[in-house]
Amino acid sequence: MHKLIKLKFLSIVFCILIFSFSSLRASDFENWTFIGGQTKIGEMNFYFHSANFFRGGNDYFLNHTQLTLDFPSERSISFGVGYKQEYVEFPNHWRAEYRPMLLLYYKKSWGNIDFRDRNRWEFRFIDGELINRYRNQLQFSYTKFKTFTPYFSTEFSFYFDELGYSRQRNILGTVIHVKKINFNLFLGHQLNEDSPGIWATKFMLGTAVIFKF
Repeated sequence: MHKLIKLKFLSIVFCILIFSFSSLRASDFENWTFIGGQTKIGEMNFYFHSANFFRGGNDYFLNHTQLTLDFPSERSISFGVGYKQEYVEFPNHWRAEYRPMLLLYYKKSWGNIDFRDRNRWEFRFIDGELINRYRNQLQFSYTKFKTFTPYFSTEFSFYFDELGYSRQRNILGTVIHVKKINFNLFLGHQLNEDSPGIWATKFMLGTAVIFKF
């Protein structure tokens, strides 16, 4: 019975991804790829990854590397620190960004449902300017199955400098567990304020491979 349920779920997710992919214009679509790892340093959890983003399937325009160090707690609330270095292609140059981060987590479980509230404060150093941004992500994971974990997350972004809501990102995906490797496959939708009063929407198809050490 469990194998039948898993097969039906994976079939539904696969059909959604294929339908969404086939219905998009190239300008609406991005492909995100991640590779990284996770391990323990003493009692702390260390995560790292490198990511490459492509527009329209093959137009490479963004690379970032991210490191985070989380301090677990027996309580529902824990915190962490992180750093991201990002390069984005513009018409005449590649823009570099250096981004220290502070993180606060709240976690709760109800049966087979895991809930996580991730709060991230980002200090973005771009072209000599400091831009402060707050991101809040709510994620729900269904943990009943041993071999894969479906999840849904929604995240908004808020700039302190301009006191404005600037982005909403929703993701539906599943993490497939194979020994000490996690494969993450997801479909995302993002609404972003590209300039004051002008909002743009896009879809993302993402893959990630995370090794556990």
